[in-house]
Order: sequence, then C-alpha cells, then structure tokens
Amino acid sequence: MFTISLKKWLSSKDLKFPELYLVGGTVRDLLLKASPKDLDLVCKGAKEFAADLARSKNAALVPMEKKPDEPCYRVVDKDNHDDFLDIAEMRGETIYVDLHQRDFTIDAIAIEVKEDGTAGSVIDPLNGTEDIERKIIRMVSTKSIVSDPLRILRAVRLAASLNFIINEATLNEMKNAATLLKDVSAERITSEFMLILKASQSVHYFRLMDSLGILQVIFPEIAAMKACAQDGFHHLNVWKHSLLVMENIENIIKDPVYYFGDVGSKVADCLGSNNRLALLKLSALLHDVGKPATGNLHPEKERITFYGHDEEGAKTVDLIAERLKMSGPHRNLIVLLVAEHLHALNIVSGDVRLSTVMRWFRKMRDDSILAIILGMADVLSSRGPDSTEEYRSNFINRSRQCVTDYYEKIKAQIERQDLVSGKDLIALGMKPGPEMGRVLAELRSAQDTGSVKSRIEVLELAKKLMK
Repeated sequence: MFTISLKKWLSSKDLKFPELYLVGGTVRDLLLKASPKDLDLVCKGAKEFAADLARSKNAALVPMEKKPDEPCYRVVDKDNHDDFLDIAEMRGETIYVDLHQRDFTIDAIAIEVKEDGTAGSVIDPLNGTEDIERKIIRMVSTKSIVSDPLRILRAVRLAASLNFIINEATLNEMKNAATLLKDVSAERITSEFMLILKASQSVHYFRLMDSLGILQVIFPEIAAMKACAQDGFHHLNVWKHSLLVMENIENIIKDPVYYFGDVGSKVADCLGSNNRLALLKLSALLHDVGKPATGNLHPEKERITFYGHDEEGAKTVDLIAERLKMSGPHRNLIVLLVAEHLHALNIVSGDVRLSTVMRWFRKMRDDSILAIILGMADVLSSRGPDSTEEYRSNFINRSRQCVTDYYEKIKAQIERQDLVSGKDLIALGMKPGPEMGRVLAELRSAQDTGSVKSRIEVLELAKKLMK
C-alpha cells in the first residue's frame, strides 16, 4: 500500500533523489500490518528535497512544527488534502545516528526507499522489530526521556493505543523524570492526554500514571483529593472514587445497547462526536475536585458534607483547563459537566417538576446524555453504607428511561421553534426589558411541557402573564 503512494509521489525524472527512508510510526504500523496514518520520511537536506518534490508534482509545501528544533515539511496534493508526505531532516550524518536519537525502539526502525518508490532493506539497529513482536515499549537509551520529558506521556499513549506493555527500566526512568513534565508546554501535554483518554481502557493507564507520580505533576489538585475522606454513600476517598467513576464510564460505553436499549446507537453516536467521550472521562476524573475545599463535619448528621462542591469544582476545573490551554469548546464542556453532575442526579431521580426537567434538557441538549452517564457511573461507584444494590439498580433503570425519553420525545420538543417572539409581545403592548425576558421564558417552558400547544394558546397565556 505504501509503495503505491510513494511511487506516485517519487515518479519524476527531474527529481534529485537523496538517501531517503521511511521511519517512525509509519514503519511500526506497517510491521503491525496496519494502514499508516501518515507517511514519515527522513533525508539530508529535507527542506530542499521537499520543495523540489512540491514543484515537480505541483503540490503545496507546508512547513511543520511537529517537534521543537526538528524541521519537517509536508508536501500536500492540492486536489486531495488527505494525500501528503512528511519529510523531516535526518538527525545526524547517517540513518543509524538518527535512529539512536529516537524515543522508543518500536519507532527506531527505518525502511530504505528506492528511487522508484519501492521498499528496500529494513534498518533495525535496536531490535525494535523484536519489541513489536513482543508488544513491549522500551526506551532507546537512558537519555531518551530526559531529552524530551513529553516522552513520558507518549510511552503511556503508545501503550494505551497499541495494547503494549512498558518495560520495567522505562517505567523507572519515567518515574524518576516525572517532575520534568513541569517544563513541557501545556499544549503538548494536553494533546497526549486527549489521545490517552480516547483509548478504550484509559483508567488502567491513569492508574499507572498515578502510581508513577506523573498525574500529580500535571494535576496538583490530586493531592487534596487523595487526602479527602468520604462516608455515607461513598466507600473510597475522593481520588479513588473518581478513578472508579472513570472505570465505570468505560464499562457503560462498552455496551450502550445493554444500558440504553433501542436508543443505544444514538448514545454511541453522541459520544463519538467532538471528542465527547474523552472529555467525559476527564470530567469523571475531576467531577469531585471541589470536595476538599467544601468538606465539613455536619454536627447533627455526624457525617461529612460537601455542600456546593459542584460549583467549587466547576471553578477549579475551569482553572485547570485554562492552565492546560484546552480549546474553548473542550473547556466549556468539562466545566459544564462538573457543574451539572448533581443536577443530573436530581433529574434522573424523578423528584423534580416537569418544567424543571425540560428546562434542564433545553440548557444541556445532547450534553445531557454525558451528564446522565456521569451520574450513572457516579452511583455505580458509590458503595458506602447508605448505598444499596436496589438503589443502584433503580437509578440505572431510571437513567435508561430518561435517555430514552430524551431521544424519543424531549429532543424534538425542545428543538421546536418558539411559537411567539418578542415582537408578538410588543404587539400586545409590552415594552422590551427584563420582564419581557421572564415572560418569554415562561412561555417557552409552557410550550416545552405541552401545557400550550398552539400559537393561539401561547398568546392567550402571554396576555395573562402580562397582567
């Protein structure tokens, strides 16, 4: 497959052909018999060769900043932007020197590229092929991680995405170098974290990072969570409970049809868009981050209470997202889920008015599904003396019904256009202002709950409210 792509690109008589190699993840994917996501090449004089190739193929040349101080150039087909080559400058005078400067042995393998675009010999001085066969991630040298501490997270990300094991020496080096992550840019850290969160069993790797002292470097707030005990519905401290919530989210999403019946496929589609699943897992990890600051021993109930921990948690998560330089939409979603995780429990409980339910769904829209799943995982992870199997089972059943109602009835209802507008109220003699906003909100609530069904009924209600 890769030779066909390279033949197309390299078939030019006018092209001055350098010593050229396929490297890194491209080679690893090929050896794993997977389709490479990118075609990564190295050569001496990468900039000149990339420019020459772009000219000969009438392609676009895009300078890349994949890694600091490592020039790379992307040559892109102007008619198909998904068809491109990445050409990086060879590190050192030979391919052997280059491979010895890479991070892990499974990515320190090269394949010679001949002038006709076909594959030549495999160059594997560090036995990376054997490590691929054994499913082991091993650092190239003791300098690998210290030279770029982000490789600590990259090792975890590769293990999570490939289902490989990190060898003991590499784990020890990651633990020893964990504090160096403070010097890595927030953008690079966030990028790797998001990839780890996208793995099917993220929680296993988060527990691994926790045991190595990695997480607390990136999330100093964890220290207070570990020291915060709970009682009542909870049997674990705040941090262990949060990890268990993440684990239960992964259990739920493995089989959405089991948990949500006929609308399970819609739930899966919802989670599959806009990085929602990864952000839901991160929200699970941080949903109780506000508890250490709000914990108090209630004198009458003789137990610890955490009143307002949802609001406090939302503020803290907002600061964390800002520190990690997360995008606006990603930041807004995790803040929303942390702020709303208690409201979701109340909505599912069925002890609130229909108008309150509809108002919440109108505010949350499809993100309500994420909040409900977070609530389900929260309840499943709470096995203290006040939590019973019956309580947990009933909550899961109510959650399933709530999600079903949303997709079968509520979603269409709240997406209906307003039957009246501010112009209609002005025509009835009302002046613009806060009072008009209050009346419009009440009219919309009446429309959502079905207490008014036509424009005439809404206008009649408006007249009564105006009086």
